[in-house]
Amino acid sequence: MKKVIEYYNTIAKEHDNIYKHLKYMRVVEFKVLRNEVKKEDLILDVGCGTGKHLLYLKDYSILGLDISIEMAKIAKNKTGKFIIVGDVQYLPFKSNSFTCVISFFGALNHTEIHKALKEIRRILVKGGVFIFTLANLYYIKWIIKSLLRKGWKNTVKAIKKKRGYITRIVDGKIIRVGTKFYTLKEIKNLLKRYNFHIKYTFGTNITNSPLDILIYKTFFKYFGGYIGAVAIKK
Repeated sequence: MKKVIEYYNTIAKEHDNIYKHLKYMRVVEFKVLRNEVKKEDLILDVGCGTGKHLLYLKDYSILGLDISIEMAKIAKNKTGKFIIVGDVQYLPFKSNSFTCVISFFGALNHTEIHKALKEIRRILVKGGVFIFTLANLYYIKWIIKSLLRKGWKNTVKAIKKKRGYITRIVDGKIIRVGTKFYTLKEIKNLLKRYNFHIKYTFGTNITNSPLDILIYKTFFKYFGGYIGAVAIKK
């Protein structure tokens, strides 16, 4: 995870500016939270980043966890919430500690997903809610761009690998970090394997427009930038 830490420490100060165009992705995420999170919940935000969701849930009992100390500092200053610098694959909490775990914007894409899910299940109480998104292998905008730039053969090859890189230029320096991609079918299978009941699945950053709030649960979710679920620990 060393490269992941270095990447996010480097982009921390520019993170919000880099992704400010994704406001309608946040609108969908916030709607899901508004519908699913309860006032009495004790919530852990895994991969809290600079604190977008901590701030939205500021009136709730919530704490953040991020692998990047620089991101954690910004989240702490922005929200005043308690932030832990740590790895979701080795959570520093007792079993059955939380009633809700959230993780948005593909933070789990950088992990060994089985370790992460095993830990998240461990710290959730029975009946606890897990709400998350992962980067979508079949993101239609990326597929179209790849076809135009790299052609059919290379695009198919990239899809088969289910891996790629996030690349940014910060202070004139090119930095990148590896990431994984998932299909909705894979997400469902993973949740079933770890004995979660799937309440519903959804997509974000489908069109990055007000239309997303109407279609985030529909067939179009299969082609969004991120796909996820609301799941209950059995």
